[in-house]
Amino acid sequence: MSKTIMDQATNKINIVGKLLDTTFREGKTSTGQNYESCNFTVRVTQTYGGREETSEIPVSIFATQYTSQNKPHPGYKNIQEMKKMKTVQDYGEAEATVVRMTNANIRENNFVSRSGQLINGWQINTSFLNEGKVSDIASFNMDIFIMDMHEEVDREGEPTGRLVIKGAVVQYGGRLDVIEFIVEGNDAVNYISRNWEENKTVNVGGRIRVTSQEEKRSASESSWGEELPETSTRMVRELIITRGSDEPFDDDFAYDAAEIKKAFNERKARLEQMQIDAKNSTKKSAPAASKSNYSWE
Repeated sequence: MSKTIMDQATNKINIVGKLLDTTFREGKTSTGQNYESCNFTVRVTQTYGGREETSEIPVSIFATQYTSQNKPHPGYKNIQEMKKMKTVQDYGEAEATVVRMTNANIRENNFVSRSGQLINGWQINTSFLNEGKVSDIASFNMDIFIMDMHEEVDREGEPTGRLVIKGAVVQYGGRLDVIEFIVEGNDAVNYISRNWEENKTVNVGGRIRVTSQEEKRSASESSWGEELPETSTRMVRELIITRGSDEPFDDDFAYDAAEIKKAFNERKARLEQMQIDAKNSTKKSAPAASKSNYSWE
């Protein structure tokens, strides 16, 4: 018998690094209970694949003052204690607190842009933030149902040599998230291409990359004159698979494709409703058109 859609997938995040910045917020839930939340960034320098890389990873934490049993929530107290930690922003790199996550996980994060485009991404949440003393790391360990595997191409349509894997992650209550992963390096790409396949369940592990990349291009489109280069910065948020199952899980430990399909359709309906709600909200808040004062109109 295979796993059911109510069996939550392995979803573990391990981050240790310098506390870069914090933004705290407090308020009341719809039931009137006090809550505290914090969006913070952790600077992580790690070496893998023979290359050192620094990432600045955003994380969120949230807790109500009391649990559902009306007991003091330990997470609420933890956020209070976070306010005493030193950030790179306020104290510099040398004095900043080294922090580590407890019970951290990754979730899909979707929103509708002002232009009405649906933006798909992911976010990291944690239950506790404590001081850490071990080496920097930003890694993940997850079970995913492979929905798609394809070769990555650049903006010109040229292959990059990397593999893109779209994985379904079963969250609490049978909710389905769809998250994109990247495979780098010929050995890893070749192994996965030979031994993994779509509609199968596998375990993946690897590194979290949140960096910025500088891109240069020519801004000149005319046939004469000086060519003026332009430089722009592109934010890169990637989950890089560096290890995983030798082969897909046996049927007894894998998710059923039919149940994944049903959960995927429910997700699709949620996203469509999100776009409808965003469109209706834009119509209600749009200002009245003003009359032009230009004489030629």
